[in-house]
Amino acid sequence: MSLGSTVFRRSFATARPQLSNIGRKPVVYDPATTSILFRNPYPAPAANAGPPSKHAMDRRAPYTVTVKGPLGTLSRTVPPYVKLLPREDADVAAKQKAALAVGVDFPTVDKQRAAWGSTRAHLANMVHGVTEGWKWTVRFVGIGYRAAVETDAASGQASVLLKLGYCNTISLPVPAGVKAVAVQPDHLELTGACKEDVAQFAADIRKYRRPEPYKQKGVFVNGETIAKRHPKGKKK
Repeated sequence: MSLGSTVFRRSFATARPQLSNIGRKPVVYDPATTSILFRNPYPAPAANAGPPSKHAMDRRAPYTVTVKGPLGTLSRTVPPYVKLLPREDADVAAKQKAALAVGVDFPTVDKQRAAWGSTRAHLANMVHGVTEGWKWTVRFVGIGYRAAVETDAASGQASVLLKLGYCNTISLPVPAGVKAVAVQPDHLELTGACKEDVAQFAADIRKYRRPEPYKQKGVFVNGETIAKRHPKGKKK
């Protein structure tokens, strides 16, 4: 609105971008059994450098981070704007542990702030995987639903055999780095160092017979439950 030469403009309040609560947490590991190897070839931006524009493209190639531990070795590519630095922490040092700090060049940029917490979570999962491992449990609920694990003597490839009410037996090869054990005919345990591989294989098994709410049958993963539903037209 304009009155003579005076122009009134409506001001909009803008909140300050929140930093990543997950990204600010250090990645704690035991240097006696675990090592984190990386080499970031890109220097930190200058102190007077401003953040890039919203549609700016970062043409720098990502670099690789490798985590080695008692249960194996895992590697992951990290965006070039993510910075990894050793962190000095008195509480961590008192426990004879080491800490790795994760940061980004410009925390106010949406893309970098999103990758900040994700990268820290992935690195923490890798450390946990190579030291303690990940375990997923798969339960088969239903008449005749069961699973078995067989290994080919010639190739050494292990496969999970599923009987889920179909006319044929479903055979799924166990991915590399994942171990499958049939604790009971209706109880399967999947273990491995890579959380993503273990979780994906459990999801692949589950998709052949997803839990249904009427008879509450199907493949359940990690204590999964489903609320019972009653058919329409019937009293509870």
